[in-house]
Amino acid sequence: MRWFLPIFISALGLLSCSVLPPFDPMTSENFAVQPATDATKTLTVKGGMVFYSDPSQTHGIRFPPGTYALEAEDNDYWYFRSPSPLEFRDSENGAVTSARGVPGGIMIPRSFTKSVQNLVAGAGYTDGGSSTTRNMVWKLGVEFRHLEGTEWTKSF
Repeated sequence: MRWFLPIFISALGLLSCSVLPPFDPMTSENFAVQPATDATKTLTVKGGMVFYSDPSQTHGIRFPPGTYALEAEDNDYWYFRSPSPLEFRDSENGAVTSARGVPGGIMIPRSFTKSVQNLVAGAGYTDGGSSTTRNMVWKLGVEFRHLEGTEWTKSF
């Protein structure tokens, strides 16, 4: 009887994991923004960061190294402009087959302690067609937050 409870709890844990949808980083969500109120805030990517959409690494986004300046904000996010274009890449068998650069940056929540379910830990964004719109194109999971301090830092 002692073995029943641990096995039961493990089975419930596995079952609950199997009903969660897989994390899909690629998205296309538009956000209305306003110019930044504190342009002294920066985010620095140390050596460049690459995130892939799936374990086979067929689609990816690369955030180039450098200092990203706060350019815009909304009620939930700060938008930091990359010093050079973001790189969207496609790969096959581990080799990059195509890449394109698109102006954009990294958006992060204004508050990481906020308990709003729809906020993501961070995301890649591109221009949304006007100076008051940004388009979230790549959601970054919690692994992005775990890279703070080693792969990226913020000035505030």
